Order: sequence, then structure tokens, then C-alpha cells
Amino acid sequence: MKTIIIYSTKTGTTKKCANILAQNLKNATTANINTIQNEDIQKYDLIIIGTPIRIGLIDKKIKNFILKNQKILKTKKTAYYICCAFNENWKQYFEQNIPKEILENAITYNTFGGELNIEKQKGIDKLICKIVTKNMDKTRQIKILNENIQNFINICKNSNK
Repeated sequence: MKTIIIYSTKTGTTKKCANILAQNLKNATTANINTIQNEDIQKYDLIIIGTPIRIGLIDKKIKNFILKNQKILKTKKTAYYICCAFNENWKQYFEQNIPKEILENAITYNTFGGELNIEKQKGIDKLICKIVTKNMDKTRQIKILNENIQNFINICKNSNK
């Protein structure tokens, strides 16, 4: 099964997760949404799309890509993941950002957790991260959810059977 993993990343977390997926799925290619140029997604059996969440919103380029390619995405096996520091709202993030009929067609969608590295932030994002971490419960762990990634991989692998 030929797979493409299209992702957007701001600090590298979503790319890191895309690479983990690519290493664990046969015939998988990764493509940063910023460098993808008229990629013919028709030639792929599975299309995986990953995006970070910022203030409850997915990356604008990813959103536009999904909307532009809705017709194709409805006919293909698709899977979606988000990277976010606050996972309790992950389903809501999907429902608010991706059309219902696209999600209903997906073989899976989930959160992969996230990282909160203030040094990698810039501008207003850096300021927001400082405020959030200052007011955050000190026992809260922000991390990549390896178990969610492994479950996602297993679903993708089993979708070809």
C-alpha cells in the first residue's frame, strides 16, 4: 500500500510524528505542506494528514488542502492526526476544523499529544506559551503519546487487509 503523510509543523513535533509513522508503514512518503507542489494524491492508497493545533485551530494550509481535495479524500483511505499540548479537547478540535463527511470517511483520527518547548516558539506564540506554562498545573505532563501513535499505525496497517 502506497502511503503519503502530509504534515504541517511549526516547532517540529508534527514532523517528528510524521517520521515515526513513515518508519513504521511500508511504502510511506512524508511531505511538508509548505513544500508540496501539486502532489498527485490520487496515486496513493492511504493519505495521512497531520497538523499542530494553535488556539484550537489546525494549520491554515492544511485546512485549505483538505477543503481543496475533499472530493479525492472522500474516495481514499485517509487518517488524520493532531499534535497539541492539551489533549482533553482533541475530538472537539477535529470536529471544529475538519468537515464531518471527511472525518466519517477516515479509517482513524487521533491526537499524538505534543511538546511545549518555549525555546522553539517565536513572537506571540512564545508569549502565549510562557503565560500558559506559568498558570498551568505543575503536575501536568505535556508529551508525545507513543501509545496513540502505535494504535494509529496498527489501524493503518490493518486497513489494507
